[in-house]
Amino acid sequence: MQELVESFERFWSSLLPDRWPSFNQFVEAMDPVAWTLVALLIGAVAVGIFFSITTRRTFLRADEVEATPEMVLARLKQDPTRLSPVGIVSRLGADATLELLEYGDQIRTHEWRYKWSSVREELLRLLSQQNAFGPTYALARYYRSADNQEPDTLRIRRTALIHKLGTVRHLEPDADNNPAELRIRCHPAEVEGDLGFDGPTQWLLPDEPAPPPNGPVIEMDPIDFRTLQDAELHLHIRRTPMVGGGFRLQLQKRRNMWVVVEEEMEWVS
Repeated sequence: MQELVESFERFWSSLLPDRWPSFNQFVEAMDPVAWTLVALLIGAVAVGIFFSITTRRTFLRADEVEATPEMVLARLKQDPTRLSPVGIVSRLGADATLELLEYGDQIRTHEWRYKWSSVREELLRLLSQQNAFGPTYALARYYRSADNQEPDTLRIRRTALIHKLGTVRHLEPDADNNPAELRIRCHPAEVEGDLGFDGPTQWLLPDEPAPPPNGPVIEMDPIDFRTLQDAELHLHIRRTPMVGGGFRLQLQKRRNMWVVVEEEMEWVS
């Protein structure tokens, strides 16, 4: 036991500062290789500290990892381009994305619409790619097609109208302030109803002549049902006699709710 105590005392005394070599002795003992290793160590520590600080600040500023969905939604309502559409759907989920879609369609300023148009289009595409109940139900509520008591034809046409014009279902008047008009070519047995369009609506038979338009015109062709669950609708938007575009929309019925799953531009002028 006494030998163990003496060994510990000798070890402790060897660690005392007065036994350590002085700074000058350290310097004199260093050779070029040792100095190179010291310089590399100091450089590595400095680089590590620099990148740890700058990387941490960048992530917090750009991605806002600690932000709640409510905070993210509030910021997106100020600028919808703060996150990519994929990031919006993944961070917010279907219900909050629906709230953003509803909000975005109500803002009519040119700056907002310039940013919002492409974001909205991509959000609708991303939600339509998911066959789960949540995204499908969110889309059905956005398209106002969740009511199973309504005829499918009405829900399909309302879905197509909102898909192209937004929930406000409004098309700006022409330069002479003539309001836009909605013309629907339908089968004789098709049930007519209110699509919520902000302007006059005419229901016409496929071969029925229509009067010359006085302003912008939106035309819907008869619905082409491929199956009971799949439909196709051609829609034409003419802002002036020389400016417009034609679109082909494919819709699917998922869980008794109609959603747009594909859009193709057929012509533009």
